[in-house]
Amino acid sequence: MSAHVARRARTRAGGSLIGFGVYGIGMGLALLLAPDPTLDLLLTARTTEHWVRLLGATAVLLGAYYVVAGRAEVMVLIHASLWGRIGLAAAFVGLVIAGVAPILLLGIAGNEMLGVLWTTLALRADARARAR
Repeated sequence: MSAHVARRARTRAGGSLIGFGVYGIGMGLALLLAPDPTLDLLLTARTTEHWVRLLGATAVLLGAYYVVAGRAEVMVLIHASLWGRIGLAAAFVGLVIAGVAPILLLGIAGNEMLGVLWTTLALRADARARAR
């Protein structure tokens, strides 16, 4: 008798959410533990305010949720993440256009949209694989 439980194969969409979650955890840890060097890399002014560390902690938490949801193949969250990431990217673009955020924030918005593209393509590939 086998001691391990059979696992279902991970979908590409689940893998994309895990990957994006790891990215979120990494960015969050950087902001939480080393905000000044991270802000330097983002070409943003350093700050003594606590908000940047709170943002980092929040990003770590959200990234962890994405990793767990991706591993568990929580399809409703995988789909919902697409709209959330599109909204976040739009907000970043709006902040740059309004002149309250540096232009480099467009790069982070681009990363969000690359994540959306990755997950969308993964969902389509998974659907094609199921149809076979």
